[in-house]
Amino acid sequence: MTRLALLIAIAAAIAVPHRAQAADPACSTLPNPVYLQVGDTQQNLMIRLGRALRDNKLPNGDPNPITLVFITSGSCSNIAAIYPPTVPIKVTTTMKYIQSKADLGDDMWTPTTPSLTCTLDAARVPDIANSALFNSACVDGAPPATVHLTQGPTQAYVMAVPRAISTQTAITFEEAYFVFGFGTAGMIMPWIDESQMYIRTLTKSTLLAWAANIGVPGPRWKGQKFDGSPMVVGALEASTSPGAIGILGAEVYDGDRTKLKALAFRAKGQYAAYYPDTSESARDKKNVRDGHYTVWSPTIWMDTVDAGGLPVNPTARYVIDLIAGKTVTPAQSFPMIDIVAAVGLVPICAMRVNRTIEGGELTPFSPPESCTCKYESLVDTSSCAKCDATSCATGVCRNGLCEDH
Repeated sequence: MTRLALLIAIAAAIAVPHRAQAADPACSTLPNPVYLQVGDTQQNLMIRLGRALRDNKLPNGDPNPITLVFITSGSCSNIAAIYPPTVPIKVTTTMKYIQSKADLGDDMWTPTTPSLTCTLDAARVPDIANSALFNSACVDGAPPATVHLTQGPTQAYVMAVPRAISTQTAITFEEAYFVFGFGTAGMIMPWIDESQMYIRTLTKSTLLAWAANIGVPGPRWKGQKFDGSPMVVGALEASTSPGAIGILGAEVYDGDRTKLKALAFRAKGQYAAYYPDTSESARDKKNVRDGHYTVWSPTIWMDTVDAGGLPVNPTARYVIDLIAGKTVTPAQSFPMIDIVAAVGLVPICAMRVNRTIEGGELTPFSPPESCTCKYESLVDTSSCAKCDATSCATGVCRNGLCEDH
């Protein structure tokens, strides 16, 4: 090989660090595909969990890959996709999935690496549908007998402003009511320009969760309506107005903190405003977990069941149980709580409050097995004592830390 040819080869290798996908495969040809329709606030979870499941192994070390094949839509639309009569995923839809190590060809994958895409063979009802808030916010009554609901990690929601130009640090229940319920006529400075108020469309959990928490029905919200969270982020980051404000899932906001700033929120009846975290810069979700910050919802994960109540697709239920923090058989080869914590969600086992309806009263909650110490060790610094199987003076040794129960 000449020196010129060698330099060209080296340059090509540097320019293309891993091999590209030549064409979209059929989704059905992927290893053990599970089809999901989820909220866009859950996309980061799909990316990290999808990666882990593509490279999942059995306890004996044998491969046990599962491919999460997903699209994102509004929570109400996702419910409609699995509740009969269903609105199935269309055959023309291009779906996403995550690279395995074999797909990538190296270890250069990160959560920001673009997902791959595949095509459907035929229209289908999703194996798993997701709502990022209580289903009752979208539909009345109990779920149909053919659909099983599982409560998953907690999702917080924030009001955010541009960090560089906004001087605001907090917003009250009353201010939020007049800002988003009346817009310009609400006369709450500096949020009086409805073109600088960035909200979501009516089927989205972000809008419905905030609607339930500030008492403004979804159809009456003022502001520019966006279909996707990235559009709200983009609008806030591009704004030059100190009166710009938008609503986001906390895990979306967590990925854009350098340019955006969450407002502390004082709920109705509270005497102080709180961030979802203990401070504006923290990521511990402590105020969500103990009930000081009230704007949050459980994620709900749905799959179909037969006449006997058994899952139609056991692999789909396996995935749901993983997300919900349950013990699965066979055991997965990765720590699920690490994934949940990394995407800004709170596992049920770290919560200390609960509610039964969207925006409803908070009540004390004690999970069957606490993971507060482990969760805090991932998002902050845990104050829990370290332990082995027998060294806890009080509580239970779990994940190397002394949990309270």
